[in-house]
Amino acid sequence: MWEDAVDPNAFLKTLHNYVFFEDGLTVGELMENLAPWAGTMAGAASMDFSAFLAEVRHEPTALQEEVSHIALRYRICIRPVPAFKKQDEPLSKTKDERYVFAPGQPIRTGRLTIDEGWDSYAVLKPEHRHHYDGSESISLNVSPMNEWKHLPILIDEAGVLYDETALASSAAYLGTRKALTRKDHPNVAAKTLPNGRRGMHEISIDAPCPTFFDVIILGFIWEVGFHYSPVKRTRFRKELLEQVARLDAGGAGIEEEKKELSRMNQARFEAGLAMIKRLEASASRLGLPLMEN
Repeated sequence: MWEDAVDPNAFLKTLHNYVFFEDGLTVGELMENLAPWAGTMAGAASMDFSAFLAEVRHEPTALQEEVSHIALRYRICIRPVPAFKKQDEPLSKTKDERYVFAPGQPIRTGRLTIDEGWDSYAVLKPEHRHHYDGSESISLNVSPMNEWKHLPILIDEAGVLYDETALASSAAYLGTRKALTRKDHPNVAAKTLPNGRRGMHEISIDAPCPTFFDVIILGFIWEVGFHYSPVKRTRFRKELLEQVARLDAGGAGIEEEKKELSRMNQARFEAGLAMIKRLEASASRLGLPLMEN
């Protein structure tokens, strides 16, 4: 087979080389182009690439028609470094006898952290956006890849800088309510949260030259396989649709299901809390604090 003739280390040698997509390249074609290096993709992106490839090659029962294309976009996010005043008991009990984890009172750090990278977006056709409260894009995490393998995939030349210091919740960590960027600047889009509070500031920027590792592996392949394998996703999707059908039908037993789900969540929470306490005890013995004071 021709796949056996290719260099198995080709992509490892060119991880940081620039990549450009041909006009009209589809998701399915991109997956097929990567097929000879399925093992490398599985290791680099921590996902079952072969399973997704098999799914792409399978004929779909339906096609995703609401999405126009898949866009790979660059973003930079500036946010404050959080810290909390340590408290003896991080749990508080609500009126309905549930425990809520509270890390403690926020304290000022005066430091910032920067997160950057490429993300993939399933961009909706304008005529379908009113079905999703005006959103520009949706998630395809629970949709089989063969349903959207026909969609074009492209790399956006423009990126976005998100300034989270504009959020009201950032003031405690920065010691000031002033954002790094001015909301009245003509190049700043000041957002408002659904609850009416201040949102992030968004600034359009030029994206850096896209590389194979940053864009294809981290920006697309890794995100495709992050949530589910095809088998797990199909099972989750089936359960989700069954729950929606029961809710729509107003069937009996829904309240009991809610109670059972609440009990399961509480059990998971208590198990996680016990693990945190064990970690704190171990860290204390080693002199390694888990949170800043």
